[in-house]
Amino acid sequence: MLINHSSATQALDLGRRVAQCYGFSSEATLTAFPLTENWTFRVEDQRGPDPVVVRIYRPGVKSRDEVRSELAWMAALREEGLPVPAIVPSRDSEPLFCAAFDSAPGREPSDDELPSWFPRLGDFTARLHRHARHWRRPPWFTRMRWGLETTLGPRAHWGSWEASVPDPEERRQHGRLAEVVSVRLARFGEGPERFGLVHADLRLANLLVDGDQVTILDFDDCGESWYLYDLAATLTFNEGRPDVDELIASWVDAYRRVEPLSREDESEIKTF
Repeated sequence: MLINHSSATQALDLGRRVAQCYGFSSEATLTAFPLTENWTFRVEDQRGPDPVVVRIYRPGVKSRDEVRSELAWMAALREEGLPVPAIVPSRDSEPLFCAAFDSAPGREPSDDELPSWFPRLGDFTARLHRHARHWRRPPWFTRMRWGLETTLGPRAHWGSWEASVPDPEERRQHGRLAEVVSVRLARFGEGPERFGLVHADLRLANLLVDGDQVTILDFDDCGESWYLYDLAATLTFNEGRPDVDELIASWVDAYRRVEPLSREDESEIKTF
């Protein structure tokens, strides 16, 4: 489904319109998730279908094929038994630009639980990468690229890093660091053994835990990048923890139980 929206004041009305495309009545209850890149609602209706989570994609950011590609990978992962939400088709079977997923039970793990969950994150990441390496993609499959130009360079998806560093001296220091990282990654290369389809945002905030059951959420940023990019994303907002080396070691150990990770790749982790 294709839909346009321009302001936060329209969000709830849009959510209700979208919910009706998935069989919910006008009396359905919508609960908004915190706004990040897209509008996201949990939709419940005592007289309607099972609860779902509806995402309204931010207009002008993702193409039709990019959204189709995200959902195609999720569906393929689910078929292989990985814990990702089911995609709920709309009445016209076009879950595009607006998408609905089954509402998984559970809670987001807290940062205090990070050490106990980090090995599981390594295991999940390796299973995603194994699938990505062997999956035969649809011919229209296309996703964003998280390479040098689109992370540190002039075409960065989230804008120039310099804009968030107002102090000139600090900006110069960050610039020198960016140059070092760029040189190292250029030398590291983008061979198929280390560069491919990644989740790109696999951190605790994108897990739901319900006892022993875990669900991996939010494939909105998935795209082409170094496989180690997923480890860096897992540490987002936790880079300064005193136990970061232990966390990385536990992730690597769990990853290697599923997929190989060369010593050369391991030596480049700090670059990411």
